[in-house]
Amino acid sequence: MTRAALEIRWSALRRHVIGLSESVVSTWLAQRVQDSTAVAQLVAFLTSVIILAIQGRFLAATQETSVWIGIALGFAFLRIITTRRKPVATTLILDALGTAVFLAGTGGIDSPFYPLALAGGWWAALAVPGRGLTYGITFAASYAVLILPAVREPALAAGFYQPAAIVIVTALADQLGAMNRRATELTKAAASSVLDAEQRNMHQGLARVLPVSHVPIHALLTAGQLGLTAIQTELLAYLMLGLTNLEIADAAGVSEAAVRYRLTRLYRKLGVRGRKAAADRAREFGLGDLVVASERPAA
Repeated sequence: MTRAALEIRWSALRRHVIGLSESVVSTWLAQRVQDSTAVAQLVAFLTSVIILAIQGRFLAATQETSVWIGIALGFAFLRIITTRRKPVATTLILDALGTAVFLAGTGGIDSPFYPLALAGGWWAALAVPGRGLTYGITFAASYAVLILPAVREPALAAGFYQPAAIVIVTALADQLGAMNRRATELTKAAASSVLDAEQRNMHQGLARVLPVSHVPIHALLTAGQLGLTAIQTELLAYLMLGLTNLEIADAAGVSEAAVRYRLTRLYRKLGVRGRKAAADRAREFGLGDLVVASERPAA
């Protein structure tokens, strides 16, 4: 096996490894949502337990407190589990209602489990992109109905702090999530724009020499795995169609000198000499059906 052939094999292996790494990264990003949610729920739960301990309510009502802790753990566990599947907005609304009811039953404005509501806002923004504020508004409305009416006038102003904070946190979380998604989309668009342009030029060039032409998608993928660029794939297709340098130049919209230069680089990459050898090498690599076309038009 020639050095050029070894380089092509190595390029295919490298692309395979890169594709595998991209798959791993995608999985990691999905896992990061679950991990972030889990950390938020754990911190909220431990904070609530610390507040309970400071208030001395462990000693005052051990059985009742154990029930509260069990419910708080249930909220945290369900939120973490739902990140494995994309929940609907209804799930967020039910969680917000349940959290407000839970706070109302554990002390209202003085509930030690208020951090659980904050963690719920973070979970909502991650679980359903752009719907975190739905959670915040639902919680605030439920809080206003269930808790604020029981708050005495001196503490009424302080009672507005908790629902307002949830609304602000969820709104900010939604904005941060939107910015992150937009940045990801722009990055992908920037990375693919050059390749898209090359592919468009390739199809336009083939259309100039063939009334009907088809480039099978699996052939394009194979060429890419072998390290061939879109331009080199196009050039190889012209060779397999039997076009002369002049015809290739006319189809590709470049000069004959440019065609000769590109052919030299293509031959070097394939480790061959000449047009026929390049076409034969392409078939060895599984590119025999790179171009399936109708009869060439009469000159």
